[in-house]
Amino acid sequence: MIANFFDQTRPINFLALSILVFIIFIISLMHVNTDAIDFYFFIKNGLFLTAAIIIVFVLNFIIRKNSLSDDNSYAIFFYILLYGFFPNTFLNGSIFISNFILLFAFRRIYSLRSSIKIKEKIFDGAFWIGVASWFYLESLLFVILLYAAILIFRKADLRNILIPIIGLVTPVFLSYVYLLAFDDVESFRRIWEIHYEFDLGVYYSAKYLVPLTLVGLLIIISIFPTTNKSLIAKIDIKSTWFLLIAHIVVSILMVLVAPDKDGSEFAFFFFPVSILFANYLQIINKYWIKEAIIYVFILTFFTVYVYLL
Repeated sequence: MIANFFDQTRPINFLALSILVFIIFIISLMHVNTDAIDFYFFIKNGLFLTAAIIIVFVLNFIIRKNSLSDDNSYAIFFYILLYGFFPNTFLNGSIFISNFILLFAFRRIYSLRSSIKIKEKIFDGAFWIGVASWFYLESLLFVILLYAAILIFRKADLRNILIPIIGLVTPVFLSYVYLLAFDDVESFRRIWEIHYEFDLGVYYSAKYLVPLTLVGLLIIISIFPTTNKSLIAKIDIKSTWFLLIAHIVVSILMVLVAPDKDGSEFAFFFFPVSILFANYLQIINKYWIKEAIIYVFILTFFTVYVYLL
């Protein structure tokens, strides 16, 4: 029944998904918030909630515009549930804002499959990655994804190789000028101070291990049949799929180097993984299997909140 409901993109689906965002956001806030409840608390979280709902429509636009899945709501549904698996993703302001901004970069990067305004798309993609790095420096790693798109979509020439550098430098320069005007160059130095941490011991905790095991298992199960299907598709669909795989790899790298591992860093792989899962459900002919996968995800969500947090 749930699989049937999300096997389409009617207005009622987006209403339901927006309500789901609201519910998960409120539950996350109740379980992991440690901030004082004051006027600033309501303003900040009201803005975050609004942004989270906007993400539903931005995701739909990116997916439909670039044909990343069929005409269904599975990807958005999984994206929202993944936020529920790791509630700190809502409350870590730097990562939440950075991840939101990166969606605009991904929109331009995936659209490189078409040959219209290539240089503008490359610049825009790099520019948005640079802006995202203001809030979370490790976002710069997604430049790897941009160069992967340039190579995969066969847009590599000298200008296209150099444009991402210009796109990245532009927001960095603007931030420096802005802070210099307020005699606050020290803040600029702090923004671009590199930190990393490879200790994965925190993920052995049940609240991370349970959802990660489910997500990892479904990635392994889904990546081979979906990739096999893409190999017999048209060249542009095949290229887009290889870019999605590269996106997953870069996202995992982001998690590995994240300086503070509290679960919020997983937000960076929600986008490619949710699209992978959506494509897997599309090739499953038996609806009971689709239903089972969705119900297991929902059950895991409740398990995280009721027993593990």
